[in-house]
Amino acid sequence: MTMAASGSCLLPLIPLLFTAVSIVSATSVPRTFPHFLKAAPFARRLQDKEAASDDLPSHIEIKDDNGVGLPIQLAVIPAWEIFLGFSDHQKLIKGRMTLNTVYPPSAHQFVSRPDLVVDLENFATGEKHLLGTVTLWDPIAGEEMISASKVYVGEFSQSLTSFEMSCYPFDYKEVFFRIGLQKPADAVFTLTLVCAGEGSVSGIDPVSNLTMCTWPAPGSYVGFQWQNFTCRSIDTALIECTMKGIRQSQPLITAYLWPSIVYSLMGFLAFGLDVRFAMPRIATTMLALVSLTNLRNQVLTLVPSSGDTSWMEEYFLIAVTFMFLNLVGHTTSFYLESVGHLQMQKMVNKVNLWGMLSIFILVVLARLHVRDCALVDQVQSGAWVGVSSVVVVFVFVFLAWYYRTAFKELCQKIKDLPSKGRSDWHLDHPQEATV
Repeated sequence: MTMAASGSCLLPLIPLLFTAVSIVSATSVPRTFPHFLKAAPFARRLQDKEAASDDLPSHIEIKDDNGVGLPIQLAVIPAWEIFLGFSDHQKLIKGRMTLNTVYPPSAHQFVSRPDLVVDLENFATGEKHLLGTVTLWDPIAGEEMISASKVYVGEFSQSLTSFEMSCYPFDYKEVFFRIGLQKPADAVFTLTLVCAGEGSVSGIDPVSNLTMCTWPAPGSYVGFQWQNFTCRSIDTALIECTMKGIRQSQPLITAYLWPSIVYSLMGFLAFGLDVRFAMPRIATTMLALVSLTNLRNQVLTLVPSSGDTSWMEEYFLIAVTFMFLNLVGHTTSFYLESVGHLQMQKMVNKVNLWGMLSIFILVVLARLHVRDCALVDQVQSGAWVGVSSVVVVFVFVFLAWYYRTAFKELCQKIKDLPSKGRSDWHLDHPQEATV
């Protein structure tokens, strides 16, 4: 790409750049720096220079024969252009990001391409394209400025940031981009965040009191509804940009949660079959168990392998556990039918069908409620937990009344267990019993 071709891409941004920088400018500074960059306080500059010198051998120092005056300030204009993908499992966001660096010609006395010392630290894999440079003119300061851009297309790692997944899929994500100076360039240059471009808004972060610039987040959403692209000037060598996105949970509900609900209901409805159909009852429950396990394995490929267990993972664990309890219920039902306790066998069937189903719903809703997810209304989730608790109590009270004869017989057998155990022990140890 020729310099003219590269410059033509940046020409529409030049009026916006100088409009923005004229607003940011509050005081005039020496001609060594562009007028829109405020000189750092002397104490802070000295502290930064001493800290940067720690990155060099003790007998090496920065050479400044021409008296340029250090540090030289680099104006950085970041821009997020398009989303290409997002991976929870690998902790990556994929897309295209541009860094435009504006600097004075005096920076060439220290580095041939000063824009190359400004780097995106968490850029993982992909392509980095270096565009041509454009010479600009600052009419207020009466000096030339040079603008150079880099385009990053690929994956940006989020492994060094907190990746909260406890409320998945009812959650939001905040991704980070760290723009820093390559060492030991921080001994010569400092970074200054500049707001420029369509829709840019400058301000001060009310929480951290840092300089802040905000741009709208464009492009496809790749499973999220992304909010603004916001950058903050952390210090003279680091700019941190963030984006917060609300996950679109509907595709995940359709692909995983709804089929799992159907499979779970299959496992419970197997108790509606007559006890004579032992094979279909067991086969239906086993089919539900295998299907839920397969779905859970698919979900595990979507979430990170480390960190807290997400609500969706826990939901599948609960569902698989209840399918195992259903198998235990079938076994109990078959045993009671074989020994002639028909009423008790019918009661066990109804308890596993309606009682365990209501408990399953209660546990799933309660586990979602206690996670206190930001995107889940706590009032509504609490109300659903309350209603589910009432349903559980009602189901068991009704079954105990409806099968009261079998229930009394079961209670009596439970009471007789200690005495029966003692009598069996006496029969097995007659001599000790006589003593």
